[in-house]
Amino acid sequence: MEIDNRGPPLQVVCYVFGVLALVATLLRCYVRVFLVKSFGVDDYFMVLALVLFIAFVASALVGVHFGAGRHLTDILPQVNTKHAIQCWWFCYLWYCLSITAVKISICWFLLRVIVKRIHLWIIYFVLGLNIVSGVAFFFITLLQCKPVYAFWDREVPGDCLGMDAVIAVTYVYGACGIICDFTCTILPMVIIWGLNMNKRSKWVLMPIMTLACVASAATVVRFVYCKDAKDPDFLYATINIVIWSTIEQGVAIMAGSLATLRPLLRQVAQNLGFSSTGPSELKDTRENNSRFKDGTGSRNKLASRNNDQFALGVMEGQGNGRLPNGHPHGERREPWDNESEEELTQDLGKGQDHKVLSTAHV
Repeated sequence: MEIDNRGPPLQVVCYVFGVLALVATLLRCYVRVFLVKSFGVDDYFMVLALVLFIAFVASALVGVHFGAGRHLTDILPQVNTKHAIQCWWFCYLWYCLSITAVKISICWFLLRVIVKRIHLWIIYFVLGLNIVSGVAFFFITLLQCKPVYAFWDREVPGDCLGMDAVIAVTYVYGACGIICDFTCTILPMVIIWGLNMNKRSKWVLMPIMTLACVASAATVVRFVYCKDAKDPDFLYATINIVIWSTIEQGVAIMAGSLATLRPLLRQVAQNLGFSSTGPSELKDTRENNSRFKDGTGSRNKLASRNNDQFALGVMEGQGNGRLPNGHPHGERREPWDNESEEELTQDLGKGQDHKVLSTAHV
């Protein structure tokens, strides 16, 4: 009789989304290191998320090798059951760390494009909620059994949290994740639509937003399957949780990385003759920043956000190169250096030394 095995579908999902996430992150690193020449905090967190995701995928694949996805009665020898459950335990830990790192990276990235103060506080709230819930869930998962290895070796004397309590904590963590996901999906749409960009550029970014929606949907689906962790046939019943956790992490890493690839796409379009954009738009951001120096030669970092709309300003030439608010040469920049920027200037009036500086971060 053929053995019912749900492991192969998980293997396919792991390989597909593992490769896609790896490629997207490598492209992101290429853009940041070689085109923008500025590797920032969000980039480090995305690379960390990829490493943790690869650890998750490896644990899932090893778990399938030892029998995850099969009924407990079909796993022979029985010692493999312990190894498979141990791999599942590691998957929970890697998932928690990976998805937390992804959301930190995305939130940090969004901090560069926000214009309104209310958006700033929303991102800070989401960032804090993500970190607190992620750390709490990680340690609850890690220490749910005493000793720790009693989770996968039930022959060892020990105490574990009741499965109902674990599922309740998982639901709370899942709810926090859904709040973070949909906030990080909807808010960028609002911000992008309000940027000083033509409609074609905005529509080009829509596929990335669609990927973010898919990641959010995966979070909801995974949330629904959390109840399966209570099933006595643990390794067979929880396969859907691992599948959708894999999809959620992979798509989130892809969406977060693809959002930074506009300089690469612009360069490719130029090489193929589809764009007249010159290579000067791809020059080092730090070189651009050197134009915005104060009298002492140090960069004005915009230490306080005393204006809600700091990414879009009107510059009036007064002969001294300063705005009334004291920013040299009309500089209005966030205090981060890892930016892929596009400065759009336009004359506001004939014979007037006015122009608009719009910084669009992608």
